[in-house]
Amino acid sequence: MSALRKPETGCPWDLKQDHQTLAKYLREEAAEVLDALAAHVPGDAATEAHLCEELGDLWLQVVFHAQMASDRGAWDLRDVENSIVTKLVRRHPHVFGNESVDGAEQVLVNWDAIKQEERIAKGQAAEKRLLEGIPASLSPMEEAMEIGKRCAKVGFEWPDMEGVLDKVIEEIGELQAESDELRVEEEFGDVIFSLMQWARKKGVDPDRALRRQMMRFKGRFEKVEDDAKAHGGWDQRSLEEMEAIWQIAKKTADSQK
Repeated sequence: MSALRKPETGCPWDLKQDHQTLAKYLREEAAEVLDALAAHVPGDAATEAHLCEELGDLWLQVVFHAQMASDRGAWDLRDVENSIVTKLVRRHPHVFGNESVDGAEQVLVNWDAIKQEERIAKGQAAEKRLLEGIPASLSPMEEAMEIGKRCAKVGFEWPDMEGVLDKVIEEIGELQAESDELRVEEEFGDVIFSLMQWARKKGVDPDRALRRQMMRFKGRFEKVEDDAKAHGGWDQRSLEEMEAIWQIAKKTADSQK
């Protein structure tokens, strides 16, 4: 990257970039890593190589930003590494210090307490409003999960899985009962938010679940498309015939699991 950014002899495209122009590439590379994770099967050579490659592409974005900062004498890649190492050591006193913890939940409690101490040291308010400071860069799905996590920490939470599922069913019923366009949108939002909280309590990653579902859908739909092409095009196949091929593709995929 240093060579690519070198004046006169470097790459014209790399030389003209700044932190803001690179933002979209960071989003794209992060999304491709998530796709690779959704397809990843531990031990499978092809998906292992794919995940490794995509993580390299994402890492390049970190290197690129660090090189630009280094070019102007602000900070460099070593500073980025030192920053996260220092933070990890400080926030894991049960590993690098003498504290002890009783499970993963205690780790999170300590983590929040240490972050609070860090805010005070920076001259910031020790206490923020509970739902304040959620990164704007999060997707709506991620933000819904984060809201649920924060509320759960103070006890604003369903006591069991059945309660969450009952809420999902309740919200679906309210959605079905609505006909007003604005209210339908609101109730649809309630259904999705409730589903996100069910996923959180169940330990399901909704983003990965949806990505994997879409991968399955695409694979099955390819069979439907191949069948349509073999019979002269989409207008030559009825919905019932397409559904029949879909079900065959689904059963075939299920039998190969």
